[in-house]
Amino acid sequence: MIEFYKFPSKFGMRDASPFVLKLETYLRLAGLDYKTTELADPRKAPKGKLPFIKDGERTIADSSLVILYLKDKYGDPLGAPFTPAQHGIGHGIKTMLEEHTYWALVYSRWIEEDAQKLVRDAWFGTIPAPIRGLIFGKIIRDMKKGMFAHGIGRHTREEIYAFGVADVKAFENVLGDKPFLLGDQPSEYDATGYGFLSNMTAEVFASPMRDYIESSPSLLAYIDRVGQKAFG
Repeated sequence: MIEFYKFPSKFGMRDASPFVLKLETYLRLAGLDYKTTELADPRKAPKGKLPFIKDGERTIADSSLVILYLKDKYGDPLGAPFTPAQHGIGHGIKTMLEEHTYWALVYSRWIEEDAQKLVRDAWFGTIPAPIRGLIFGKIIRDMKKGMFAHGIGRHTREEIYAFGVADVKAFENVLGDKPFLLGDQPSEYDATGYGFLSNMTAEVFASPMRDYIESSPSLLAYIDRVGQKAFG
């Protein structure tokens, strides 16, 4: 059986990582059996991040590489109904969320001071105070360096959030009045859509992206629809 490694649940969310939630949503939509193992310290994971899976003697890290592996080994039940053009659209949306929108989400979690306190207490609360401050301070500095290297960190707070909201609007426009991103049936790209959009609506983390999603009946209905399809 597939062993799925994820973070412990925090903040009343299925998982605080959009990538972990993306992969678990894919596993459910694809009808694959798996068992879950929670891992609090991603440094113990391959490539130093979650999620990853073990399947027999194979260990595969990175949500996108895991999905490629699963499709190759177990088939692609979510991909068959769609044309190459539709897959191209789905891939573009997936890449937007994972490589661009993600950084606005990071800003709302790791750079906003109120959110920093929540994250610090939830993930590092058991570490003695002096050491906790040093570790958490380094993580924040590394986050800022990563954002600057990406390019998004060179912009103002308002500009970063404007990029994030524009991405959410783009997703909404592609979705239109369809039940799922590409049509009447869910695809692997809905796993990414659900992973990110549902994460951005977390009650504890305020952001302009959350405000926009909560003002959009179609996006709220989409989140509920995919969640029900995957998790019941």
